[in-house]
Amino acid sequence: MSVIDWQGPPIQVIGVGPNPARDFPDHLRVLLDESDLIIGAPRHLDGMGVAGARARVYPSPLSGFGELLRSATGERVTVLASGDPLLFGIGAWLGRHLPAESLCFHPNVTSIQAAFASIGLPWQDARILSLHGRPLRRLLASVRLNRLYAVLTDATNHPAAIARLLAESGFGRSTLWVAEDLGTPSQQVRRFTVAELVGNDPGFSPLNVAIIETGGSGGLIPEFPGIPDEAFSTDGVPGRGMLSKREVRLAALSLLQPRAREIGWDVGAGCGGISVEWALWAPLASIHAVEKNTDRLTHLRVNQERFGASENLHVVPGEAPGVLGALPDPDAVFLGGNDGGIGGLLDAVWTRLRPEGRLVTAAVTEESRSALLQFARLRSPEWIELGVARGDRLAGQTILRPSLPVLLCRLAKP
Repeated sequence: MSVIDWQGPPIQVIGVGPNPARDFPDHLRVLLDESDLIIGAPRHLDGMGVAGARARVYPSPLSGFGELLRSATGERVTVLASGDPLLFGIGAWLGRHLPAESLCFHPNVTSIQAAFASIGLPWQDARILSLHGRPLRRLLASVRLNRLYAVLTDATNHPAAIARLLAESGFGRSTLWVAEDLGTPSQQVRRFTVAELVGNDPGFSPLNVAIIETGGSGGLIPEFPGIPDEAFSTDGVPGRGMLSKREVRLAALSLLQPRAREIGWDVGAGCGGISVEWALWAPLASIHAVEKNTDRLTHLRVNQERFGASENLHVVPGEAPGVLGALPDPDAVFLGGNDGGIGGLLDAVWTRLRPEGRLVTAAVTEESRSALLQFARLRSPEWIELGVARGDRLAGQTILRPSLPVLLCRLAKP
């Protein structure tokens, strides 16, 4: 990632609270007054009374920051942001493109803090989500029953749209508080049930924060790992088709031991049973699902959207090992569907696997088992064979119908 070559005193990144006249300390006002260049959104500049030649609006795209800063070499620069610049703000972008010693952060009261204060609700257990420029259904990957959420909205993902999604997804007894124009004369905070907002959009200021207390029967995603097979879109009867079944999925994921910030590959992803659940339970990981079959790819994308896994699940069309060259080296790999070509894939994947990475492989056919046994014999494998029988009906009677046994192998790279 490129780093902006900044030659000058540390850039002051100052948070502006909901009420600038009340929430802006004197020592920050001094820094602002002494600045040669002040960069901010129009509402920041207007709220702080900054105008004239030294005022600049955020460049769009943000890559224009580099040129803007180069034109101010050696000058005292201040960047204004909303609330805490390091909470879903410009601070993260600046931190990726400028050395730490070139930045000095000054947080202020955030809109989320102000929203919770306005309704008198403790928020230490709340989860903060942003839907700014993100798919609305991403919310489904995060919301669970009987929890508290603060959601940063935008013009598309407004409170009424959020309420409709909650109603459709088993959270119809949720409560929403919408805090608008915080810190301004037009501030208002309103409380709604989901039912009150479905089909009835009362209109909201673009500057709003939604607080959600979830209630209802629950969504597609369970509270604990193990999504029912029937909830997936597949290339066969619901719950069947090219989909790793729940028992195999849970065993495979427990062997993979997903971790935050890791790169994962699901090679031969089928309809996405492993990769979707992997992405949901490791939201800070980046999962790449590789699949060559066009029909299964369609179902994989449906499941990606259905479960709100668009943020960290990346669908990779094409055949392995050819398409693997464009992917970042993995920390963990699940090798599932392979159409009998497991031998060459094992070598290709193992070569790319990072040190201390984990490879979990599933084999059903005798040919796949033989190739896997040969590959693993000198690599300290861990073996599990799953033989699952599920309840069914035959001639009006209950039977347990067995599935084909699945051999799972876990290998850890030194």
